[in-house]
Amino acid sequence: MNEQLPLFTLDEHLLDDPIQLLRDGAALVLSVSGGKDSDAMSHNLLERRQMEGWSGDVQMVHADLGRAEWHNTTAYVHDLARRKNVPLHIVRWTHGDLIGRIWQRYYADPSRPCWPSSQARYCTSDLKRGPISRWIRNTFPSGQVICAIGLRAEESHTRARRPTFSPRTDCTAPNKGRFVFDWLPIHDWSERDVWDCIRYHGNIAHPAYALGNHRLSCACCVLANVSDLLNGAAHNPETYRELCRIEAVTGYSFRPNFWLSDLKPNLLPESTLRSIREHQRRSV
Repeated sequence: MNEQLPLFTLDEHLLDDPIQLLRDGAALVLSVSGGKDSDAMSHNLLERRQMEGWSGDVQMVHADLGRAEWHNTTAYVHDLARRKNVPLHIVRWTHGDLIGRIWQRYYADPSRPCWPSSQARYCTSDLKRGPISRWIRNTFPSGQVICAIGLRAEESHTRARRPTFSPRTDCTAPNKGRFVFDWLPIHDWSERDVWDCIRYHGNIAHPAYALGNHRLSCACCVLANVSDLLNGAAHNPETYRELCRIEAVTGYSFRPNFWLSDLKPNLLPESTLRSIREHQRRSV
C-alpha cells in the first residue's frame, strides 16, 4: 500500500464542485454523530485536506440530543476531535432535548402520535439540522462553507435519492456573501469501505459497535432494528425507562404495533408495566 496516497478516492467527476471550492479556500464543517460513517468521512477528508493543502478553516460540529443519546456519545466525539486535532462544537436545541420534545408534541396535541418516525423526522429537523444551521450562521458571517455529512446511499432508499451536493438554503445568504452547501462525500461507499477506512486510521470506533450495534444513533432510535434496540436498552437503562414511560402515559406505542416496553420488561417498574398492559388491552 502506498502510504503517500489516501486509502480511498472520491469521484472527481461527480464531486468536482465541492473539491474545487475546498481547494480554493472554502471552510469545511464536519458534521459528526459518533457513528462509523461520520468517523470514516472525517478520516478521509482530513487526510485529503492535509495532502492537498486545503487552506480553509476546518471544524467539527455535533448535535447533542441529550438523554436520548447513548450515554458515552458526547465523550466519544470529544475524543474523535482530540485525535484528529480539530475544534469541536456541541450544539443543542434551545428548548430542551429529544425526550423533552416528544413530551411537548404529546401535550400540544394528544390526539396524534408523539413519536418521531420515518414520516415525521422532527428529531433530525428540530434537534440536529436546526441547531447546526444556527451555529453555521453565527460562526461564518460570510464566505463559502461546505458542510460534510456522512450519509450513504446503501442505508435506505431515501438516502439513496439524496443529492450529493446541494445548497443549504437555511444558511445561505447571498446579500451577506455567505454560501453554504451540504455535501455527502461518502454517499457511494459500502459498509465495508467504511470499516476499512476506520481500521486504516487507527481502528477506533464508538464503544456501542463492540457491544453489538450495527448502526449508531439514539440509544433507542425509532428507526433501529430490534437487535440495536435491545442493546441500547440494556446499556442505557435510564433512557429506556423514560421512553417506556412515554408509552405508558400517552398510550402511543414506540412504533405502530410495536411497544418498546415489551423488549426489556425486567428493566421497568411495575407501574409502567400495568399502564402498558392496559393500553395494549384496549388496542386489541
